[in-house]
Amino acid sequence: MKRTTSAAATLAAAALVLTACGGGGDEPGSEPRIDADSLLPPMGEECTAEQAGGTITMGEYVMLPTFAPGQGQHGVRGGSQSAAIYDRLMRWDAQNEEFVPQLAESLESNDDNSVWTLTLREGVNFSNGDPLTAEDVAFTIGLHQDPETRSVVMTDAMEVADVEAVDPLTVEFTLDEPWAGFPTLLSGTAGEVIPQQAYEASDPEEWERAPIGAGPFVLDEYIPDQKTVLQPNPDYYGGAVCPTLEFLRIPGSQGTFEAFQNDELQVSFLRGSKFVADAQEAGARGFHQITSSGSVINMNNGAAGYDGPLTDQRVRKAVAHALDRDLMDQRLTDGTGQPTSALLAEASRFYDGQEGPTYDPERATELVEEVKADTGWDGAITILISDGPENVEAGVVTKALLDAAGFNVTIENAPVSQVTARQFTGDYEVVIGGLAVSDADPASAFASGLTPGGATNLTGVDDPRLTDAISELKAASDLEAQKEAYTALQEIHNEIQPFTVIANAEEYVTVDDSVHGIDTTVASVVLFDNAYIEN
Repeated sequence: MKRTTSAAATLAAAALVLTACGGGGDEPGSEPRIDADSLLPPMGEECTAEQAGGTITMGEYVMLPTFAPGQGQHGVRGGSQSAAIYDRLMRWDAQNEEFVPQLAESLESNDDNSVWTLTLREGVNFSNGDPLTAEDVAFTIGLHQDPETRSVVMTDAMEVADVEAVDPLTVEFTLDEPWAGFPTLLSGTAGEVIPQQAYEASDPEEWERAPIGAGPFVLDEYIPDQKTVLQPNPDYYGGAVCPTLEFLRIPGSQGTFEAFQNDELQVSFLRGSKFVADAQEAGARGFHQITSSGSVINMNNGAAGYDGPLTDQRVRKAVAHALDRDLMDQRLTDGTGQPTSALLAEASRFYDGQEGPTYDPERATELVEEVKADTGWDGAITILISDGPENVEAGVVTKALLDAAGFNVTIENAPVSQVTARQFTGDYEVVIGGLAVSDADPASAFASGLTPGGATNLTGVDDPRLTDAISELKAASDLEAQKEAYTALQEIHNEIQPFTVIANAEEYVTVDDSVHGIDTTVASVVLFDNAYIEN
């Protein structure tokens, strides 16, 4: 049964929003934020056999759906669980802004970044004892290219025109077109190498619950959407693995941080600027990431055969112009967030003043009335919202702003697992979501979300202007050329508006003082291969 937000709650929120005044120095959240670098956990520490034992429990935002290939790309989607089982070929070192080898020994490109050569470490075995070879890497890329795998990185994997196992430890990737950020593919779930022989001998459903990887941990217990327990892999190539890992699903970042403060968790994944600010103000050590386009309103451009009003570019632009993002930030985060309509955050190394649509309620109203006059549409749209408290509030405030511009919005609430599934099947009209854009290579996320057949193209947008702009972006080999390419992409996106950006997202992986040796990679994924608990 569909659940809708009560009319009384909606009207109350509308009155609050529409009578709000501008922010000032005394507004909540106007105080300077704590420098995140000052709260970084110690880096470069490693587990030793003498430190083995104990359990590190991590609170997750969304649990890994399954251990099937290609499901755990992001920290927000259980990526830390899959990386612990499989490990990854490369790692993004955010502190030094560079890709470094993990399972790999090295990765080198030709002059125009169209051919890349990967060398594997010697002596790496999977947890069943089979050696990891170049053939396994080639097989893994093929899995991610297969639509039946439903990999979250299928779009990027399809950039590989040919992958050749040159010898047992050497892999050559030939790309369809130059891509300077190619290492990001191998730093994500496509870098989680699947053993070909074992995978082909297993049933896919069996594999989802009994995976074999080359990572530091092996699966001990798996309760979907609730709990995952991993034990140390005694034959891990990297040496001693110290703790048992336990991952728990705790609804909402508020409850997750409370559990961390109460010592129920030693590591927690928080999403949302207010919760990040609370954790930092409490002095919690951790890894902070600002995610460009982290909060967006996805609008169905025609996915799954949708033919409603959002297929009209004017309606999508009206949504973009109707949203007062600064006001939303005050109401939803007490002013602690990063409201923006731009694709890139100002903190991004690629940001060069790019701007998204401006807040313009008069223009929004004009566009709505124009479409009504042309088509007979009555302004009705439905927004799908997950049922977490912060998400429900965001939906109510969004409804108030859109209704003020002439829309007639209905809110439909559903559990987060259902909302996630419905976005990927196109079973929605408008939904509040977000991109998982890593500053390691934002082009990867934008390609996935804005090109036909993209693994995270939830809106169904299919416009050659966006596709061409992203190709130019991937080919740009130096920082200045990349900034110019992002500016061109922003201008085209402003015209088409398949989704509209509300704010950057903030993520924070809190780490208890007793835990040492943790690293992160792309998209807030945590690596526990060197982790240990201080005795």
